[in-house]
Amino acid sequence: MSPSPQNDSGTPNSTGELEPAPSGPLFQTPPLHAVNQLFDYASFLWDTGTGTGDIWQQMSPAVTTGQGVTFDGLAQNGHNPVVPAVPINSSPQPSINVSMQSRLIPSNYDNSEPSTVPDTSCTGYADHDDMLVPSETVAVENHRLMDYFAHAVTPPILAEVETQKNWFAMRQVLVGMSNASRMIRWAILAFSNLMLCRRDGNWLASHQNHYDNAAAEVAAYDDHPAESFLKQSVDRTNLLAALFFLSYVDILEARIKTAHSHLKRAYNIFQRGDKASFTPIEKQFLLWIRLLDGRAVSAGGDGLFLEKDEEPLLVDVPSPNILKTAAGPDPREDELADDDIEDTLFQVLYQPGILFFQKVQSFMGRISKIDPWHRPRGTVEDETEVMNTGQSIAADLRALYDQRPPLMDIAVAGRLTPPHVSAHLASVVTRAFRTYLSNYYASKVHLHRVAYKAFPLTADAADALAHIRRLAGLLAEGLDREDDALPVNMLWPLLMLGSEQERDPEERAWVLGQILRMERVAGNAKITAQVLEEVQARQDAAKERVDIRSVMHAIFNRCFAIV
Repeated sequence: MSPSPQNDSGTPNSTGELEPAPSGPLFQTPPLHAVNQLFDYASFLWDTGTGTGDIWQQMSPAVTTGQGVTFDGLAQNGHNPVVPAVPINSSPQPSINVSMQSRLIPSNYDNSEPSTVPDTSCTGYADHDDMLVPSETVAVENHRLMDYFAHAVTPPILAEVETQKNWFAMRQVLVGMSNASRMIRWAILAFSNLMLCRRDGNWLASHQNHYDNAAAEVAAYDDHPAESFLKQSVDRTNLLAALFFLSYVDILEARIKTAHSHLKRAYNIFQRGDKASFTPIEKQFLLWIRLLDGRAVSAGGDGLFLEKDEEPLLVDVPSPNILKTAAGPDPREDELADDDIEDTLFQVLYQPGILFFQKVQSFMGRISKIDPWHRPRGTVEDETEVMNTGQSIAADLRALYDQRPPLMDIAVAGRLTPPHVSAHLASVVTRAFRTYLSNYYASKVHLHRVAYKAFPLTADAADALAHIRRLAGLLAEGLDREDDALPVNMLWPLLMLGSEQERDPEERAWVLGQILRMERVAGNAKITAQVLEEVQARQDAAKERVDIRSVMHAIFNRCFAIV
């Protein structure tokens, strides 16, 4: 009798909450050429010949030395009681003017938002004139954390779905919001603290409990009536922003149970709200949260944002153009600058691919819902139902491929070249589309490992593996230097590829090598490589598929999302 099928999710950790992930390089500032390859999907937008674009490519020296740097948004909404609004050293950078920011941030924002929990974030505060005043040490630490966020490159999970220019606009919005809401400020400080701890070995983790305070503020809204989230409000927008950062931190620190709780809170806000009332800023946060949900579902999450019924509400709509929202009326034709034209062309070419990728994410949830972690398995009735569901998912995957963007085949084949578009634009669109398509094929492999574990690969699954290997090879060939790495969203396709490889030492070494090279930009690339090696060894010994997540528990005593 064959063992009951398992999936790539395994079984729950018997210890309940998961241990923190081991520290390691994450969100490090890579060399200039590496950032160009991995993050700079729209660097041409800053190439004005003034040198201001360099701020996107590397952290400001002032930030890495703990000195201040100019960022207009830090003091835009009045005095910040945690991040001091003081004159600081200047550094050339692109900026968004005051009128733009006023259009991005709702006019009803108040910089004296009342707190719902006691202010315990800064134990070094001193009582002065009946006000909490941060001690010098606390102020300097928090100021550096906010400086770091104000100059950080696009977070890896957003790299393939956000242009740098759009991320810059959202980043400045968030800094402005943090001056009005200490819940957001705490969430950003917690996020920045984690990033700096992973990136800079000399940066000691903050003892100010930024994360705990932000989480407490969020939890305080649990008792609010559902009607309070029906229409757009400051509270609703703030909660979505805070929940994105808290969920991201949870996933990176392998607090999967807590991540699921925060993602469910975000979903409840979305469900209770009038869908027509969500602003472009809120829609942006929801799309980002949906990406996190796609990662968390493989680690046992509910995947609520990935439900098929939710797809038309979040995915089948134009992506919120934050820059257009900020810029106001369209400029006259004679006022369009070259970078405006390039930006528009980029969005037109890029947006259909992002839509395709978002729809691929939906299959992560649907496939995970039929694994032993989410439903009973093992009986004839269970397995029959799972296989029938698997057939339905496979049919929908084929339908999605038939609806792929017309440009995808051209870009993936490497035929998007000058003089049709600029060389840089061709490069970033080609790299992105190859990454999206790799994730599509990874879903086919994932489906087979979950629904048909005991059976040999179908022709469709074998074909998907071949496509992943070919696309990964093309992406690797397109890297400028030997120490560059593949885009971070290739980590999941590479894991699926490696888990089904034959005993070919050279091929296995190539896949592991590509994963390890992603260590400086992917949160858990190194431990993912360790898990893959163990999966391969166990599968070779047992001569049958081994559940990936059970291996995570066996060697790390926890599971983690692939980010």
